[in-house]
Amino acid sequence: MARLDKAVLALDGAAIPRLDGFVSEIAAAADLGPGDAVGRVRCLGWHHDGDHVVLAVERDGQPWDLTVLLRHHDPTCDAYLRTPRWNVSYRGAAFDRVAAALLAEVARRVELVADHHGLDADALDRRYFRAPARDSYLEITSGKKLYLRVTDHCDEHCAFCNATEGNSNLVPSKTKLRQILDRLPAGALRQVIFSGGEPTLLRALPALVALAAERGARDIIIQTNGVLLGADGALEPYLPYRDRLGIGFSLHAFDPLLSDRLTGAFDVPNLPLAERFRRGIPAAVPPPDATPTTRHAAKLRAIDAAIALGFRVKITCVVTRANLAEVPGFAKECWRRWGGRLDRLQFSYAMPRGTAMLHTADALRFDECMPLFVEAFELGRRTGMRVETSQSAAIPPCLIPEYIDHFDVYGDFGAGRVADPERVKPAARCGDCAFDRICAGVWQRYIDAFGADELVAVRDRPPPTQIIEDYLDAEIIDLTVKASA
Repeated sequence: MARLDKAVLALDGAAIPRLDGFVSEIAAAADLGPGDAVGRVRCLGWHHDGDHVVLAVERDGQPWDLTVLLRHHDPTCDAYLRTPRWNVSYRGAAFDRVAAALLAEVARRVELVADHHGLDADALDRRYFRAPARDSYLEITSGKKLYLRVTDHCDEHCAFCNATEGNSNLVPSKTKLRQILDRLPAGALRQVIFSGGEPTLLRALPALVALAAERGARDIIIQTNGVLLGADGALEPYLPYRDRLGIGFSLHAFDPLLSDRLTGAFDVPNLPLAERFRRGIPAAVPPPDATPTTRHAAKLRAIDAAIALGFRVKITCVVTRANLAEVPGFAKECWRRWGGRLDRLQFSYAMPRGTAMLHTADALRFDECMPLFVEAFELGRRTGMRVETSQSAAIPPCLIPEYIDHFDVYGDFGAGRVADPERVKPAARCGDCAFDRICAGVWQRYIDAFGADELVAVRDRPPPTQIIEDYLDAEIIDLTVKASA
């Protein structure tokens, strides 16, 4: 599929894979379809690879270490041959005069076909190669989870916010959500997660939750800072969905002033998250004589009420240098206050994205975090409270392999795969690691800042056996037509 290497919901035709169209309209018309011969070379088939369509071939009936790469004409990109409409190149070590003749013939044929259809290079790019616009599809994460960002506004400005750098899956209206859910085939999703920005700023959020439940979502999550849910009666509209609704609260300190500092509560820009990032606005530093705002108390009221009403509650504490020392005490206070009624407590490393890039002095090496995380994990083992860290922040499990049961393992990323293109698994450090199957990779930006010396492949343990949610390969679920009953 054209530059879409993930599972997505296609909202319009611009996100539908275009390889089939290329094969039928260009390759087949140029006698370059599977089974066609070009002299001594036989075509085996086409597939997408990044910005190119790629033709596999064999020579004299034998495997041949050469493939043909084709894309629209682009003078800024390397190519073996350029025609007015096409870049033609190759991959492989078996280049010789037969390969040169093959490439020249491919270039001649596809040029003639494009000319016949009246397609110039820009039309070819739009039709077969150009990446779809972000608003033409929704990404599905591993485990068949759909994160829906219902607003790009937030009433906090956290010093570590990773959503400011740009959000996908923004669905701000009930009408659009109804259209999406109405067209989903049965079993396409396991979980629907309402996020933002701050989703509770949207007055229609209870109606969106109701709609997701009505359309059969088995598990619904609201990710919130909890401030508005601290008001009297704020949770009542969600009570009908308590059997399938979980609430994930962000709480980063029990000290009110530290909480206000981490969440930028003293000066929240009245701008969408993307605009804050574009302007490079850091989190506000509290004045020397600052007194706490009322926000922290509202968060605690909301968590208390949600647990008392029987909702599944998860607390996420994002850890930076400012609150690292508080981690063990934070876990103890969670146990003292909520005990076994808390579904999960998660300590998350601050991802090197968004506003966090404006606060690099607060960035931590993994090895600074791990001893304090381990203290919290040990408390969880003694008490039975679920205490974990998250792979969404790309903390590699090789750092503390004996605590693998405290990792939120959400995807089968085996065979060297990573969660997204910004993460890596350096071969020199990660090769033959027994944990490869469950490792999401490490942020390249982290390695740029701190190096990869902490990473050590786990080779003295068997691969983990816990059941994990499947990683989703590239897949298009076409929502341009209504799903059949």
